[in-house]
Amino acid sequence: MVKKIFFLFAILLSFLNLTWAKDIKNHKDIPTVSVSIPPQAFFVEKIAGDTVKINIILPPNTNEHHFEFKPSVMKKLEQSEIYFTIGLEFEKIFIDKFHHNFPNLEIVNMQKNIKLLDFQDSHHQKDPHTWLDPVLVQTMALNIYDALIQKYPENKNLYKENLNKFLAELDNLNLQISSKLENIKQKEFIVYHPSWAYFAKRYHLIQIPVENLGKEPKIKELKQLITFIKDKHIKTIFVQNGFPENAAKTLAHQCDAQIYIINHLSKDWEKELLKVSDALSKALK
Repeated sequence: MVKKIFFLFAILLSFLNLTWAKDIKNHKDIPTVSVSIPPQAFFVEKIAGDTVKINIILPPNTNEHHFEFKPSVMKKLEQSEIYFTIGLEFEKIFIDKFHHNFPNLEIVNMQKNIKLLDFQDSHHQKDPHTWLDPVLVQTMALNIYDALIQKYPENKNLYKENLNKFLAELDNLNLQISSKLENIKQKEFIVYHPSWAYFAKRYHLIQIPVENLGKEPKIKELKQLITFIKDKHIKTIFVQNGFPENAAKTLAHQCDAQIYIINHLSKDWEKELLKVSDALSKALK
């Protein structure tokens, strides 16, 4: 009886070892792709599902315009098979080095076929914040799909099915946001960092940034903003995570307005856009 128990235990242990080894192998076989910011990870996951592991380069609550690569970040990027870029400054600075140092890394521009706006009235710099417009994200989804089927053609049917679902979800999201903002009277809204130009353009709004070309406003500019806010009877100032709040707090205090925290880099991208749309519909009614 004892021998029989030991024999059965040995068989079970052998089975568990084989299963564990198979799980480890399968885990290692899943390729890694990199993205710069969390919303991109949301988009890639929608199409790729669990066929890839997604490495997000930018840490949470980080200003995407002031970021430096660390050795640990470079190591994860080196292990990736695809890097989806989205027009940020740090990408442009390092892109040539990536091509040279990581010859096996395929670099894919997620903004391909998207017409970029000038950034904050500057003709020398393009605004990268295209991910905040659901209609433009449809173009990004197509770019992701094209890159994935070329790299992993065995998953083409899955990617195509997921793409069609995601495009339909984006259509629905666009309709939801349009409905929330269709009856507002006030078009201008105050936001610390000017990341919402594409969103504003899509839904016929006007963003008024507190920040001026990446810097806190000077006293003269702050006074002009205070006058503008009072004249327009604006009572909400939108501030993004990871950015200074001093100027926004001064404006809120001087104009008897509230500060509303938003996150243009949220991984929960769809929920965040709906939350911001609800806040804007209340603030601009």
